[in-house]
Amino acid sequence: MIAAAYRDTLCAVLQRKYGRVRHGAKTLAQSIEGSPRTVQKWIAGTSAPRGEELVKLMAECDELRDEIFRLVKEGKACPDE
Repeated sequence: MIAAAYRDTLCAVLQRKYGRVRHGAKTLAQSIEGSPRTVQKWIAGTSAPRGEELVKLMAECDELRDEIFRLVKEGKACPDE
């Protein structure tokens, strides 16, 4: 359940912030020193970033950082899932 919530949350935030911006994936990829194709996959929701990539994304996007922290708090509140 948490993996799906993580991927869906990440996808939603990135779509809102970068999905409709011309060259949004390329711009984000440059700022986190990543591949535009990889960022496109994150925006599309077909994959999700790993540890180092996530940290870079959270440093770049405050909205994403806040949503990830919300997921962490929810996970602590419901340890049985």
